[in-house]
Amino acid sequence: MKLLLRCEACGKLLAELRDAAATVQREPVPVSKLRIGLKCGGSDAFSGLTANALVGAASDRLIARGGSAVLTEIPEAFGAETILFNRCVNEAVFDRAVAVVNDFKNYFISHGEPVGENPSPGNKQGGISTLEDKSLGCVQKGGTAPLADVIRYGERIKSDGLTLLEGPGNDIVAVTALAAAGCQMVLFTTGRGTPLGGPVPVVKISSNSALAERKKNWTDYNAGVLLEGAAMDDVGDAFFEYLVDVASGFKTRSEENGYRDFAIWKQGVTL
Repeated sequence: MKLLLRCEACGKLLAELRDAAATVQREPVPVSKLRIGLKCGGSDAFSGLTANALVGAASDRLIARGGSAVLTEIPEAFGAETILFNRCVNEAVFDRAVAVVNDFKNYFISHGEPVGENPSPGNKQGGISTLEDKSLGCVQKGGTAPLADVIRYGERIKSDGLTLLEGPGNDIVAVTALAAAGCQMVLFTTGRGTPLGGPVPVVKISSNSALAERKKNWTDYNAGVLLEGAAMDDVGDAFFEYLVDVASGFKTRSEENGYRDFAIWKQGVTL
């Protein structure tokens, strides 16, 4: 009976959200209002060189214009966290960044989960050798901007610039957390491919041209051209303009395909 009442209450709240969303209309706003989430999944050996680097360049461009970018998936940064620590804007942010990383390590230890299970079999097949190898690629998505803030899971973005969000590497959980934090879209890099969607538009960026050709119905942007001689400045400018188009209503592949994945962080270890 209690479960039934809870379901009815949830249904009522969702109906209210739906009705409120139906009244929202687009209006012109400056690009400084844009908030993007940064995520990777199914990474390969090229991810850190192409797709993650391209996303980092987009993050830098947006932050230079007054916007916000949010980096998450804390376990994916193990071994490269000092790169982020060294970019903290002040001691308070540094202390919070260290705390969120150490809390995640203790979270793994408390559940008897070996950190060494990362990278995944798919990562290894794609050419990633160690967790540090993967982590060095992961943090590329944060570009070069100073780390302005650190927020806990479920919290909203509080600062312009680059924010670090507490959250796991699990694709659906992380994308949902980024949306809940206030990101209007998520830039998702991949070297292996995924059809993932989310509560907000998810832009899929392939690390190599072979994947982009093989999975055209999943891929929004091909960063593999960077391996073929294209200049980062040129690709970065074009990619940023594409992101403005997405923010203005241009649909991503996952939206066209009808993927709307959603997951909340549960008790127990989530990689």
